Formats: sequence, structure tokens, C-alpha cells
Amino acid sequence: MYLARRVIENKLHYVLCESYDNGVCLTNRDLIALGPRPERYIRYGGGSSFSIDEHLLDRLAHLGVTASYEEIERFFLPFLDPYIRGKISHFCDRSRYRNWRPMTAAVKAKVLEKTHILDRRRIHYLRFGQVDQRRLDHSVTLYKQLLDKSRDELEQLMIAQEQDLSPAEYKRYIFTIFDLQRYFTESYARSMPHILDQEKLDQYFLREVCRLDKDDAFWQGLDRQKKLSPYLVRYLVMFFDYDFPGSQSWNDFARLFEESRRTSRRNLGTRKMSINAAASVFGVSRTELAAMDKKQLTALYRKKAHKLHPDKGGDHDLFIELTAAYNELLRGRR
Repeated sequence: MYLARRVIENKLHYVLCESYDNGVCLTNRDLIALGPRPERYIRYGGGSSFSIDEHLLDRLAHLGVTASYEEIERFFLPFLDPYIRGKISHFCDRSRYRNWRPMTAAVKAKVLEKTHILDRRRIHYLRFGQVDQRRLDHSVTLYKQLLDKSRDELEQLMIAQEQDLSPAEYKRYIFTIFDLQRYFTESYARSMPHILDQEKLDQYFLREVCRLDKDDAFWQGLDRQKKLSPYLVRYLVMFFDYDFPGSQSWNDFARLFEESRRTSRRNLGTRKMSINAAASVFGVSRTELAAMDKKQLTALYRKKAHKLHPDKGGDHDLFIELTAAYNELLRGRR
């Protein structure tokens, strides 16, 4: 059994559901609609005590649900009075690891065989927050929770865990789970996706969305309409409505760089900067500066430019002066 979130008439509702085997595959069914306020089914008995509405428990039993009271109670904990939830938080999930056993090689193989790679990527990122997933299948124990769940239950599991993501992480999360870095050869593709070609990135993302939309094995057991699933629509929103962390700073840096280049070009016709003045701007000796090749000069420029960026507490005019010196020095190294 699981708790599903459904948007009905632009309002968030909650539904108790269960996965079951229909003889062909795992699918799902709705059990009880809890409406927008599941807390209505919580009864308080004074102090920190509470219980779940007996009529609700009777309805579940009538539907053939065999879940224990503790399992049912777990779905209502997020809706408890905050004070009581804080008082009992130390006792929640106290038996979670009580029956833990190491996984055998056979079970590990089953987990990798029976789970979809997108599900593993999502769980991996939600657990570790890592863009680099080259060791994805080294965390097999983490993916055991994906077994014996319908597609709807899996998507609801992801939605619940994605609540812990900050909006600043959304685009990086999508970049990771769709493995978009594989389309790029740049060494910084994993560490700085915000400076990749964004038009190409958009195209690759849409290609992956379309591919997943047509993956019948992925959607097996889910009742789908003849339009993009809301489970995919949410990822379109995360990708296109949000930016990578650092994107704005990078855009500002690029804007300042172009502005300084234009300014320095205008100044080149009226004056030339001496090697001593350039060395002073770069903060190195004349000898050190003269010995640098184009690659070394560019590396030094990037380092200094990063420090002079206004977002880093730098000075806009000094940034322009630095770029003018850089352009002047490049002329003698081409």
C-alpha cells in the first residue's frame, strides 16, 4: 500500500492505493480517497496519543487490505499536529533496520535485472546528490526498495523523495537522471553543465523525454492517456522553468566579459598598455608575464577574472582593465 498525490481541479488530493499483480504485470488501484486533508482521519486522545479513524480501518479491511496498523499509521505521520510529530519523531521507524540482512549475489543480480535504470539514477541522486553516476550500480542495496512496485507506486515514491530537493537543484537533477552528460565531450560536462551549449542540451533532453514516453516496458501496468504523462510533465517543468546552480553568475560573467572586450577594443585605438602596467594589473612580475605562453596567460586571466567578478566582491572597472590588459598581451602571442 502507498499514499499517492493526485492533482484534482488544480488542488492537491491524497489517495491510499496499492500495487497488485493482475496476472500479466504489476499494476495499481485506488483504495480510499482521503481528499486534500488526510489529517481528518487522525483522532487525538490527549497528550501525545493519537490513532487512525476506525471507520477508515474498517473500509480498508473490507477491501481486503492486509497491511498492519503500523503500516497504515505511517502514511498519516506527515499530517500529525507538528508538536506531537516532534515528540514522537524519535520513535518513528525504530524497527526499520531491525531485520536488515546483507544481500546475496543472487538478490543483487535480481535487483539490477528487475529495476529500470532511470529509477536507479533517481534514487541514487536523491540519496547522494551526485551528478557523476559512473558508480551507479555499486549501490545495489539502495535499489531493493524498487522491487515489487507498480509504475504508479514507483513514481509516487519518487515524488515523495523529490520534495526534499530545493528548486535550485531541479535542473541539475534532471540533467543527471536522464544522463545528458553523455552527449557532451567537454571535460567539465559533469561539473559545470551550466556552461554547456544550452540549445543542444534542450534538444537532447527532449529526445530523452520522447524516448522514455515510448518505452512500453517502463510504463507497464500504468493506465495512460494519449498524451504525455503528468509524471513526465513535471520533469519538463523542472528543466525548462529553472536554471542550473551558478547559471546567473556565469551569465553575468559572460556579459561583463563581452562588455569589457568591447570597451578594450575602443581603447586599443587610442592607447597601448605597457608590459609593466599589464604586469601590475595581473599581479605578477614583468619577467613572469613575458615568459608566459598564450595558454598560461589565459589560465591566469581566468583566475583573476573570477576573483574580480562583482558577485565575488570584485570591481567592475578593474575587471574591464584586466580584460584590456589581456587583449593587449594576446596580440603579441598570436
